[in-house]
Amino acid sequence: MAEEYEGRVAFVGVSNHDTVADGKGYVDSLDVPYPMAHAPEVWEQYGVPYQPATVVISSAGEIATRVEGPITLEGLQQVIEQQL
Repeated sequence: MAEEYEGRVAFVGVSNHDTVADGKGYVDSLDVPYPMAHAPEVWEQYGVPYQPATVVISSAGEIATRVEGPITLEGLQQVIEQQL
């Protein structure tokens, strides 16, 4: 998805339980094409009480959509298309 929407949508992953070093290892080993942040600071900033969660932030920096729990590729694409 990150590659498909490159230039139109910015993706940021959030590592929940890993150390910063483990998160970096994950990104490096799987060649993740987007930056990773480290929780809990990110979750607190956007008021996300449960993980996994998908938070779509508008270009104005506000939460446009929040999906609690796992999301499918099709579901993510639907959420993105609604915001574009």
